[in-house]
Amino acid sequence: MNPLTQLDQLRRQMAEELTQIPQYRALKATERFIADLSAIYEGPSEAHAPRSDEPNRKIAQAIENHLKGEASAASIVKNGSYLPVHRVA
Repeated sequence: MNPLTQLDQLRRQMAEELTQIPQYRALKATERFIADLSAIYEGPSEAHAPRSDEPNRKIAQAIENHLKGEASAASIVKNGSYLPVHRVA
């Protein structure tokens, strides 16, 4: 008998035995469930794919403004939080 046909027959036999084990069936059912949930929740994110370029565009604009010497409204950040170490004795 050819070794490849023996290996194929052994693989089929092992797969058949695995499908009879309850833990294996539960594992496969869980994998299908996770795949279904992933398909549901990853589907809408593909619709938002064109928006993923927006942060890169904003960064490029901020760099251009910085090089031109202009201050954009987004780059000005005020830290108005009170810290006790700022208190003068």
